Amino acid sequence: MELPVQLAYEGSITPGDVCFFAVWPDQSKSPLRYNSRIALGLKEGAAAVYTAEGEIVKKATPDALAQGNPHQVDYCHVPYGANGVQCETSITFTSDLRKPLKCCDPGVKRTLKKLVELYESKITWNELATRYLLNICNGQWLWHNTKKAYWVNVEITPWPWEGGAVSFENVVRGYSGRASFQQHKSWVPLLQLICDAFSQPQGLAIFELKVSIKLPTNAPIRPSQEFTEKPKNSNKSDRRDNSRVYQHTLIDGDKSPIIGCYKVGAAIAMIDDWYPGAEEAVRVGHYGVHKEDVTSYRHPSTGKDFFSLLKRADEFVELLENEVKLSEETVNDLHYLIANLIKGGMFQRTGSN
Repeated sequence: MELPVQLAYEGSITPGDVCFFAVWPDQSKSPLRYNSRIALGLKEGAAAVYTAEGEIVKKATPDALAQGNPHQVDYCHVPYGANGVQCETSITFTSDLRKPLKCCDPGVKRTLKKLVELYESKITWNELATRYLLNICNGQWLWHNTKKAYWVNVEITPWPWEGGAVSFENVVRGYSGRASFQQHKSWVPLLQLICDAFSQPQGLAIFELKVSIKLPTNAPIRPSQEFTEKPKNSNKSDRRDNSRVYQHTLIDGDKSPIIGCYKVGAAIAMIDDWYPGAEEAVRVGHYGVHKEDVTSYRHPSTGKDFFSLLKRADEFVELLENEVKLSEETVNDLHYLIANLIKGGMFQRTGSN
């Protein structure tokens, strides 16, 4: 299948920003605050001493290296006396993946709609929905903020839903993995909500999330950072330039730090372990980027990048229409392909092709 010059999908999973609240001994809550500090650090790093050729910088004398390196940073922590921290956000699931938001080629549109319908009937949404739900329930979307906690309790209030809130208690220490979460009495109904949202013509499911975290006294909180650039005329040694700026929102008129919705979405989409030689899951994306390894595991040379597989959509439709057993590799390719449609984005070929 040849990619058209206009092809785009609306995302089917939409998280909100995460707000933080301090919880006090009387169970009252107040928005978490943060401040800016100037820290006197050491002069470290290779660039402070060595040139690109490996030569020692003349100015890097023993006395010069002993001088302090002041820098300004935003800082946030659990307020002294607080019982813990509560995090709140929401996640919405929709059926936008069922057809392109924009497509200039009717044939491509029919093929992609057929692909989703056949995936739904032959493979089902169960695997993808399970992986998304697992990353919601285990608190992965809070990133580093759960790693040093005494305990983390996740509460989900779903819609539509006839019961009350669903609680997963002590998710970091009390659950050993996928199988233990699946034993929760509400796992199957929650999973079905996601599957229904993906499968119904006007599908919609909403999860209101509250997470309670018990951290050590005055422990640091790690919100999302803003991407900032210094003005061209800025003095590198000017300590007034903040080197770590937190994303924030206004609660009761005051600034409060957040984890941005895009970072939340990235954590929920950390489900791709279908790439060649996979050892761990990476975020669903076009090229299987692994930031810590500083590489892309789905480089186009592997034939497993999103666009290489998207061009095979008509081939996958033909395979799914036949009554033959699909290979594990093909099923994994389809999981990955559909997960990218759920993620959404612009998928057209470049105008010069």
